[in-house]
Formats: sequence, C-alpha cells, structure tokens
Amino acid sequence: MFDVLGQTSTPCGNGTVVPNPTSNTGLVADCEVLWGLKDTLRGTANLNTWNATTVIWNWNGISVSFPLPGIPQRVATVNFNSHPLDGTLPPELAQLSNLAQLNITNTSLHGSIPPELGQLSNLTHLQLDNNSLTGSIPPELGQLSNLTHLQLLSNGLTGSIPPELGQLSSLQTLYLANNQLSGEFPRWVENLNSLTNFSIQGNRLTGLLPLEYPFPSSVTSATIGGGGMFIGCLPSWATTNTPIMGEENLDLPNCGTPPGESVWVLDAVLAPPSPVRGTFGNPAAKTEMTLRATYTIPTEYVTSTTTMNKLQFRSMSATAATGGTMTATIALPAPATSTPA
Repeated sequence: MFDVLGQTSTPCGNGTVVPNPTSNTGLVADCEVLWGLKDTLRGTANLNTWNATTVIWNWNGISVSFPLPGIPQRVATVNFNSHPLDGTLPPELAQLSNLAQLNITNTSLHGSIPPELGQLSNLTHLQLDNNSLTGSIPPELGQLSNLTHLQLLSNGLTGSIPPELGQLSSLQTLYLANNQLSGEFPRWVENLNSLTNFSIQGNRLTGLLPLEYPFPSSVTSATIGGGGMFIGCLPSWATTNTPIMGEENLDLPNCGTPPGESVWVLDAVLAPPSPVRGTFGNPAAKTEMTLRATYTIPTEYVTSTTTMNKLQFRSMSATAATGGTMTATIALPAPATSTPA
C-alpha cells in the first residue's frame, strides 16, 4: 500500500485496524504514531501482531481506552514485560497524548530516555525496569504532574538525580536502584508528600546523609544502602526507623550522639598536613556545617598506599571559626577506639 509520494502508508485508516476511522480520528493518529516507531522500538524482535489485519487493541503491548459516549478511544497503555525488544525508546512516544502508562520492563531496550516523554501530561506510570538504558535521567520528567510511579531501576543510568523530580507531587513510588547514578542524596525527597516507596541503593551516590529524617511521613519503605560512597556517620533515623532498609550495607559508623554532644566527621583522611573537607554535626540541634581541618594521624594508621575515610570522633580543638567554615586541629583517637575504613 503506497501513498501519493510513493512512500509506504499506514494501515490505520483501512477500517480494520481502527474501526470507523472517520469517527475515531484520535485513535487513527495514535495508530500512525505506533506504526511509525515500530521498527525503532522492536529492533530485531518481532511485533507480528502490529499489522494491517489486526485491530489495534489486539496489537501486542497496546491497550485502548474503553469506549464511552462522547469520549473518543485513544491508546492508553504501552506495556511490554519480558519481551525480546532490543531497540530504543522512540521520542515519538510523546505524541501519544492520552497515554497513561508506559511500562517496558525486562527487555533488551537500550539507548537513552527521551526528554520528550516529559510532554506526556496524562502519564501516571513510567516503568522502565531491568533494561539496558544508559545516559542521564531527563529533568523534563519533572513535568509529569500526574505521575504516581517512576521506576527506572536496574539499568545503566548515569549522572545526578535531577532535582526537578521533586516537583512530582503525586508520586507514590520512586525506584532508581541499581544504576550508576552519582551526586548527593536527593534531599528534595522530603517534599514528595504522596511518596510511599523509595529506593536508591546500588548507585554511586556520595556526600553526607542528612542528619534530619529526610522522608515525608507517608513513606512506608525506603532502601538507601549498597553501592554508594556516602561519608561521615549513619544518622539515627537510618537505624531506628522501621521503613529504612539497607543501611547495614553503607559501612558507616553510627552517629550515636547523645543530646548536647557534637560529632566531627572527616570526608577523607589523606596525608598530613593537607586540609580536607569534613562536617560538624549536632543531631540534637539538627544542624550541619562544613569545616576545613588539619590533623595529625597516629603512626599506626599511616601507610604509603592506604587512605582512610569514614572516621568518627567526638573531640576536637577548634582554633578559629569564620561564617560557615571552621578551621580546627584534629587528633584522631587511638586505634583501639577508632575504626579505619
């Protein structure tokens, strides 16, 4: 079948794929979008049901909204699980303007997540678990105001977690585990007042964990441990709150600070007398500040090849303080009472 330009035309208006095409123009348009992106999505896999003799709601992975008086039918769901798809995510998916769920999981889908998906204003579920996706998480996903489930775990995603995701006020599930994401703990999570499930373990996050409980009260499950390079000490919320899991894999000492005491934690212990960055925290007052410090290291800790971090101690002689920066001389405790990383 060819159009006037000699190009292969779609079967979407033949009356079979979309019944009553003249009264279902929106569904015809959705069909044409899917027909155009078919090869990009499938790669070398078969989508044999996507053909000119099969009605669109019987196409593999495609669901259409239920017909209601005065409400036209549109493609509502693209759903593939454990399918041999090995193509890429086409940006043209953003043209499915009524799409509510885009769930493609456990496939060999590769390439990046198109930022155009942020245009899907009706999307409630974006689940792309267990694929081979790479690149960064598009900040445009923060525009999906109706999104309730964002699941991107077990891919090869890199870069930081975009703070724009903190705008997703309807989000209930945020699963980003087992990627290669970097940057610091996403403190904007506390603004997601509908969030119930959260997971970031198995990434390359760095920096300090917040001293104050970082989740909204709605959270019932949160996994933070494993794979990261967090520094400092483990706040009490990570060990005393039932919803928190995986903290035992962080290899951090407990802050464990009694009220009124402070904890000093170095980001890294290198070779004296180089200054390093660290943190002064008083969990009782829920405060943090940054310090630069010089220090002395007992000879038992010094080698020519080893660096140390994650050392916790409670005594320090401060010599000067200016604004949010404190200069101090630190004497690490004896090996019997201190734990090198």
